Amino acid sequence: MGAGLLLSTSCFALEHQPWGIYLGQPAAISLADPTKTAADPVAVRRQLDATRERIAELEALWGPYSPELTPALVTAAAEAVEYGVLDAALELYRWALHSTRINEGLASQEQLPLLRAMLEVLRQQGDAAQLAQRSDYFYRLLGRGGQPWDEQRLGASVAWLGVRAELLSDGAWRGREADALFVIEHGTDLADAVCEDVTWSETWCVPVTLQVIKLLYLLDYRVDPLVVDQFGVAQERFAAPYEDTLDQSPAERQLRSLERTSSSRGRGLLDRALAVAPDNLDLKVAKADWLWLNDRRQQALALYATLQQEAGVDFSTPEPLPSIPRIGRDTRLAKEWADLRITGRVSSRGRFEDVEVTGAEADDYSGFVRRQLRAIRCRPSLDVNGEPREVAIDWTVRALR
Repeated sequence: MGAGLLLSTSCFALEHQPWGIYLGQPAAISLADPTKTAADPVAVRRQLDATRERIAELEALWGPYSPELTPALVTAAAEAVEYGVLDAALELYRWALHSTRINEGLASQEQLPLLRAMLEVLRQQGDAAQLAQRSDYFYRLLGRGGQPWDEQRLGASVAWLGVRAELLSDGAWRGREADALFVIEHGTDLADAVCEDVTWSETWCVPVTLQVIKLLYLLDYRVDPLVVDQFGVAQERFAAPYEDTLDQSPAERQLRSLERTSSSRGRGLLDRALAVAPDNLDLKVAKADWLWLNDRRQQALALYATLQQEAGVDFSTPEPLPSIPRIGRDTRLAKEWADLRITGRVSSRGRFEDVEVTGAEADDYSGFVRRQLRAIRCRPSLDVNGEPREVAIDWTVRALR
């Protein structure tokens, strides 16, 4: 019984929830113009009806897919967004996109601003599935990270990885193993190629690498590792999802294999990026945070101290990990959320202690927030000598569930 208890304790100690999945900083996001959304609904309907009549007249004059009609459709869609009539806005943007594809070609650059606008509307609607679909289309349009590269293609790669990481942070990966595996492997392959390319590595190795590190944080949390007890027997962190491991999908087996090497893989990615950009402070902090998360405390503290003393980086305030790169979930895609105040302490080992949760919705969220904080690791506060210390905190956080 004692051995089993020790095994269970050591397994759960490995769980590090990334900051930003369920808890993060508040970030107010709104597309609608409050001076217009607060207008009289009757007046809004009349204005939109007048806009529809103008479009109908132009459609009769030029045809439904005339290039002359597209600017009017885009203007009308933007107007609908300002009034908060998002279904109408999305339909107008789709019409404009279809017209552009007919007139300019399926791979035309003219589609990009329309796709960006549609992605924002889908966020406002909270439609994660359509957001993923449109983001994938956007990425395919720009070559899916394939060569020949240019600034726009690589920028689209970084943006796509960011959107995909955000979507993968929302909910368990059960049923999405193949999708998660594809994103992680694609990001890793892209980082390998870009960071080894003499033409593009200086500009793009760092941002691509940091996006992949974000995915590795999620992999570490979402995929249960195989751990070994004192008898050398492999055990799951939690109960195995299948009685017979042969029933596991190939994607799940590959994710588990990737998870077992994620710690060393992350260090390798960061070291390679630092070889390309040795003075990049974000990379250095990201490496120290990765070491701290993976229980390489002495190495992490040595790097923190060096950054504090030689580069003037302020580590006096504890930071939940990951700090660089930060994982962020859009409130508009969450089922429910609340802004709360948490007070307490962060220990010298980066753990939350004596937490109190207050706020208008604290009664509903207090237990949830406490559970999440137990799984979050912080970069500790450092004194002037680079030594970790316990400090009090008073933070406003946004809880999403």
